[in-house]
Amino acid sequence: MGPYINFLETVPENILSNVQDLKLNIELDNCNREIEGLLSRTVLDGGKRLRPMLTHLMGRLFGLEVSLVDPYAKAVEMVHAASLSHDDVIDNATQRRGEPSINIEGSNKMAVLAGDYLLADVIVSLSNRGNLQLVGEMAKVIQDLSEGEWIQDSAAKKRNYTRDLIEKIALKKTASVMTYCCLAPAILAKAPQELQDLAVSFGRNLGIAFQLMDDTLDLSDYSKKDVLLDLKNGVVNSVIYEWLLFNPVLHEQYKNGESLENLWNGKDIERSIAIVQERAFGHLLQAKNSLDTIVDSLTVFDREGVKAAKLPLEKILFYLGRREF
Repeated sequence: MGPYINFLETVPENILSNVQDLKLNIELDNCNREIEGLLSRTVLDGGKRLRPMLTHLMGRLFGLEVSLVDPYAKAVEMVHAASLSHDDVIDNATQRRGEPSINIEGSNKMAVLAGDYLLADVIVSLSNRGNLQLVGEMAKVIQDLSEGEWIQDSAAKKRNYTRDLIEKIALKKTASVMTYCCLAPAILAKAPQELQDLAVSFGRNLGIAFQLMDDTLDLSDYSKKDVLLDLKNGVVNSVIYEWLLFNPVLHEQYKNGESLENLWNGKDIERSIAIVQERAFGHLLQAKNSLDTIVDSLTVFDREGVKAAKLPLEKILFYLGRREF
């Protein structure tokens, strides 16, 4: 938790309190309270809320008021929560953040329906804001989340993975949301296309690095997720893929139909994690380069303010690079 605490110390108090007090409630006038209750007890409860914080920090970098960014920060977290609701069903999860997962608290059917309901609420809420470009970008995020899960499931069935495919899944399932966190403020600020593209690059690389580091957590004692959940579900994440490459005989047996859980021996896991870390660091470096270029462009207008706004965004990169695993 050390790096995360250090990161939080650089976040302005108004953003920190706003994110902590963010009300993740469904805004529909005729909201079904049973659905909202299930969501509130599970996927909408707790979490570090890194995504809305990232959205606000990018808003600050582009000189936006917190109140203008707030609806989009909320939307990002609610879409993320909806994806967790679906993931818990797909993964046959039993826990989420140390508590019963939504499919256990309710049922598989309730979890899927609640996730769909939440996504619909986000689109309705954003549509009411009137910025159709941001509605369209969020629709693309939702599409990416579904496609990423589809690609992952297809790869698991075919038992045919590559590093590029695994990173594509990370891009769709994780980085798409973080990209929106970074792009939405740039769009709200009416930034030139070049800066919008750099914001996309920053969010994309940040998100891929986040997922690669997260893959190491499922194979550690620090994870609050179900232990070795990906192995149980037959999903080859970035660390498991490197482990298979280190064990070619086991890799061949896996391709021929043997389950990952039966093949798992933990051998070479440290080397596998180290390789994934290096790839994550590469993406973090690309993210930093994009951030530096954005800042260089914006400092023409407000050098000191932009430099101050850059600091917590740099700390996010440091935090991800130092996550325990």
